[in-house]
Amino acid sequence: MKVLLDRLYPYIRRYRFLWGWAKDRATKSQCSLRAKKWQEIGLHGAKLDICGGRNPYRPGEFLNVDIVDLPKVDLVFDITKRFPIADGIIAEIISIATLEHLRKPQVDHVLSECYRTLQPGGVLRVSTPDIEAIAHGILAGEDIAVSNQHLFGKYKSDQTEDYDLHRWMYPASAMMQRLTELGFIDAKKIPMDDIPHDPRYNYLISARKSPKA
Repeated sequence: MKVLLDRLYPYIRRYRFLWGWAKDRATKSQCSLRAKKWQEIGLHGAKLDICGGRNPYRPGEFLNVDIVDLPKVDLVFDITKRFPIADGIIAEIISIATLEHLRKPQVDHVLSECYRTLQPGGVLRVSTPDIEAIAHGILAGEDIAVSNQHLFGKYKSDQTEDYDLHRWMYPASAMMQRLTELGFIDAKKIPMDDIPHDPRYNYLISARKSPKA
């Protein structure tokens, strides 16, 4: 079989894009069905992944929210505007490597919208680069390329997009304070666990909306 495929490969190579197209269409169809099911019940009890993009967090468990209608995106809307979601209905929200790409007023807006849409007792988890830890790394002699990527985002030569760049980062302590100011309780750093980012220079913070909110 392998010999046969090797012989046929030069002829089928030009059609590889069809496989990718078909796979993306199937993935998008699954996301659309999943989103429709949740929208039929008004998203009550749903879990949101804020801007999971091409690499969503636990697809199938969390609904992937993004401004770009990528194949793995379930809900398409602009998080810098009011979320098209009713108050107090979302069970859990996670935001990984997203907020650092926004300006401070937009970061505060997103955190406020998370609070508004979470149900009482709902959990928010936020992971971003930790500017304080990065600064300590620079002083300790960290590779400058590593430091620059965490500080400024991933540069891809002429293909760098605005969404790749970093614009604002709260240190972990300031993020916990901001969440508390917005009304969250029990804000604390927790282990990164299955978050695939360098724990030396990124944090994961968990907070809850008060059950009495």
